[in-house]
Amino acid sequence: MKYVNSGFGKVPLMSLIAILSISLVVNLPGLAISPIMGKLNQVFSHVTELEIQLLTVLPNLVTIPFILCSGKICTQKNQMYILGIGLGLYAITGVLYFFADSMIELILLSCLLGVGCGLVIPLAASLISQNFVGKARTRELGMKSSLSNFTVIFATLFVGWIAEFNWHLAFIVYMIPIIPLCLIPFMTSAYIDRHKIPNPAPPYEPLKEPATTDDDEKKAESTHKPVSVNFHFKGNMGVKLLVGVMALYFIITYATEVVSYYLPFSMEHYKLSTGDVGVATAMFFASATLSGFFLTKVITLLREKTMQIAIIFCGIGLFIVGFVHAYWAYILGVFIMGLGYGVVQPVIYDKTSYVAPTAAKSTAYFSYLLTCNYIGISAVPFIVGAMKRLFDAQSDINFSFVFNGFVVVAVLAVAIIMRRSFVFNVDPDSYEKPAAPAPASPSAPSAVAAKTGSDK
Repeated sequence: MKYVNSGFGKVPLMSLIAILSISLVVNLPGLAISPIMGKLNQVFSHVTELEIQLLTVLPNLVTIPFILCSGKICTQKNQMYILGIGLGLYAITGVLYFFADSMIELILLSCLLGVGCGLVIPLAASLISQNFVGKARTRELGMKSSLSNFTVIFATLFVGWIAEFNWHLAFIVYMIPIIPLCLIPFMTSAYIDRHKIPNPAPPYEPLKEPATTDDDEKKAESTHKPVSVNFHFKGNMGVKLLVGVMALYFIITYATEVVSYYLPFSMEHYKLSTGDVGVATAMFFASATLSGFFLTKVITLLREKTMQIAIIFCGIGLFIVGFVHAYWAYILGVFIMGLGYGVVQPVIYDKTSYVAPTAAKSTAYFSYLLTCNYIGISAVPFIVGAMKRLFDAQSDINFSFVFNGFVVVAVLAVAIIMRRSFVFNVDPDSYEKPAAPAPASPSAPSAVAAKTGSDK
């Protein structure tokens, strides 16, 4: 059996593959079929542009309460059951799409898709946070982000191509959940505990969280797995830091998701084909995938400037797409934008793992974070529509990209001013820590997962 380093010791490679397979499905609802929105506008000529966009909006909107529900009800004992229910519902909805022939049926199935996806989404990151720590966790969260974006690359290219033959076939991408559904036995805590190889001695002294019980501490000692790997934060400081991270995730997600909503209409306006839209959309996720695969190297190179440079890339990409309307410009602008987003996203996941007080609460913390993500995705047409009315730009096909470019410029200004804060500083050596870490042995490595060199 092959193993991988977890920071606590070694876990089966098959378990890592199984956990990462959940990431194949988390970005699919709505985004996967964005290349056929222009075609659906022709098939259902009697419906409005907003009704077509609901196929992208609704899965993400309905997902939000079920993300929170999953975070609330998930425990380490029942999380596999919830994962199985979510994936099963997700796959069944994918089958039902083949029999939908009206817009109302497509919209209802989009809602059902959001229910299944919402139950699954927090567990994709939480299971990594529960089983990995330190540099290993940073690496696997980067892989998680890359795989979720890579799946959308495949899906958008596939959808853009196959929709030329039959638009119904585009929904086959919603059957990918069958893969992680079959791999659930390899990601259970029972399987991982039975096959893992713990370190011969605890790599660092476990932190004693006030919320933990004696049984938790005994289990941590017997498995060489610390109850928590995070710093103690006084009062509600951990929650306040999480709110800051959530706010950043919401704004960056909102700013960049205009690609999925408005790129098809912009490219169609300039006489480009559905296949061209699929390729251009895929470029966003291709570059985000690339960033995720090389995340630790990127952070090592850029260190404390990582977030600021990533945000700059997002802004540059938006302005290129908004002002230059050649096919090569769409490809270049979207690719640059994806490079920035592909760094910001996993770093935000890592920061969430850092502030979660215990492994048991990581699912709840990720559910709060990802709720902001999906609110940001769902809010795009409503915010852009309101801004178009405010600036009297309803007929400007490029308004969404230019306006969001200036939103990113505002975020960049905040990121520069607050460059030493927890939210914007990726270099763990210069975090402004709100509280001192708990006592540890001199050889204890730092719990900050964003560190990309050797652990402290």
